[in-house]
Amino acid sequence: MRTFVSLSIILIFFSCSGNGLEGFVNEPITITALDIDEGQDYDYFWSVENQPDGSLINSSDLITSNGGKEMVFNPDYPGDYLIELVVKKYGDEIDFQKFLFTIIDQVENQKNENLDDAQKEEDSDDDWLDDKYEDDEYEDDEYEDDEYEDDEYE
Repeated sequence: MRTFVSLSIILIFFSCSGNGLEGFVNEPITITALDIDEGQDYDYFWSVENQPDGSLINSSDLITSNGGKEMVFNPDYPGDYLIELVVKKYGDEIDFQKFLFTIIDQVENQKNENLDDAQKEEDSDDDWLDDKYEDDEYEDDEYEDDEYEDDEYE
């Protein structure tokens, strides 16, 4: 039992810290609950507690399997999703877990990567130009205004 409690605390700590685990829009995410005691029957209640404003997912969209121990959902919008699990036995709450996911739009992510690559290529072109003209043999003071007199054109 101690092992389970410590594993639950570690799982909750890592699931709720930072930006969460990363995933992509319209790619399924599977979560499996930890077994409290082997051979015991528990009731698992999954819910969407927080989601991005543009998301249409609700708790009824969570698909459970394996007696409720596993849950799959398809995030439909980029942003942060908070999924909560309550484990009960005979109506008493036995365990509570939170899972935080940061969902990225693959198309938008690809566009940003392409822009980053184009910017790097442009920067490398600029470096080449800087290197070429850095050792320019012509200097500004070589052509002084004194060489040409104004009265010559009068």
